[in-house]
Amino acid sequence: MMKTDLKIIPGGLTADFSECSKAFKNAYVTDTRLMGVLALHAEWELESEAFRVPLHQFFYIDCEEQGLETYRSFRGDNNPQMAVYEQGLVGGLGASKVPLSEGEFRWLINHWRSFNDRRGLPMPKGTSEYNFIFDDNGSLSYEERQALLNKICVEITSDYQAVNYFLMRCFGRDYEAAGRLTNLSYDFPLDIYDRYVKATFCRNVIDEDKRYGDGSVSYLCDSLIEMGGEHDTVISRVIVRALKVIGFEYCDSYHISSAEAAMMLRKPEFTNVYEFLLEEDEIEENLGEFIVGLNTIMTKHSNGRLFMAFKTTNDHVSERIFMLSNDVRGVYYLTDFGQLILMAYTAADAARLEAKLAASPLGQYIMPTAKYEFLEPVFFEFINSGFEDFEDFLDI
Repeated sequence: MMKTDLKIIPGGLTADFSECSKAFKNAYVTDTRLMGVLALHAEWELESEAFRVPLHQFFYIDCEEQGLETYRSFRGDNNPQMAVYEQGLVGGLGASKVPLSEGEFRWLINHWRSFNDRRGLPMPKGTSEYNFIFDDNGSLSYEERQALLNKICVEITSDYQAVNYFLMRCFGRDYEAAGRLTNLSYDFPLDIYDRYVKATFCRNVIDEDKRYGDGSVSYLCDSLIEMGGEHDTVISRVIVRALKVIGFEYCDSYHISSAEAAMMLRKPEFTNVYEFLLEEDEIEENLGEFIVGLNTIMTKHSNGRLFMAFKTTNDHVSERIFMLSNDVRGVYYLTDFGQLILMAYTAADAARLEAKLAASPLGQYIMPTAKYEFLEPVFFEFINSGFEDFEDFLDI
């Protein structure tokens, strides 16, 4: 047998990180710090004597509880799963992508690594791929750090927006972000609701209480808070001047039942039903159209898959009556039995989702069969009911 000097050289998609140099290309972070979450992406160029290949890194940060929570990477620019993953990571945040320098990116990752360290939280899997980021802590001056923190917080343009974000951060025990919404010349505690742990700020109703001669306005806020399946209504007074909070106090609270909470959160449902004219294997091949093409996030359920379409901004935080669920434009639900259900909470959003579906490559494979308006919640009861057919569910 003839001997040869040929040998296999590992390519960039499988090479050991320790053997590669890493050159920063670009990065972004979402401007969602006041929502209590951040998503980050960075692109590096991995290089060795044998290859050069892009590395894409994605991080998700829970600013309230879990800190630096998830990490995933993709090598190369042509991985079809990367667009799907990025949509799932960023699509539900109502965010803009803010460009970052290498120093800003490294500083943010190191800042949240310190958060994990202080709380004894584990780092996400894959540390061997991102440990090199910690080699340089992205040292920034005080002025540069403040400018960066301003970039990852949306601009406050109304009192309602300031009040809703402020209460959301306080109930989330996220005092770092709550503090950025205050006028530092006024001294008052932010932790008056620290008895709430892992709580959800479900709803808030703001009513003007009093106007003062210095231009400040006092607002009474009626907040619905969920913690561990239990619900409280909490009354607070928040005083705002020049879009900054200058006063904050507890007024009253009382416990309410789950049924009462459901009544407060109830919204009408506008629902279209279609038959999906594709075979099961063809549906699987076209899932990307649901996720990327229709800008949704997919979750699996017992009898189908839910594709949730979010609004592209967080303008609902600026409303007098804030509801956490108002960031959702609507949903598509594809059952395992070839039925497609579209649901939105307003007629306008239902029409928008319907038009987007019709204009997509999927539009030619659907046949409308029914259209409904419900005053009571129906859709999520159906997907948890075990029924195979929506019409059968309605009949029962």
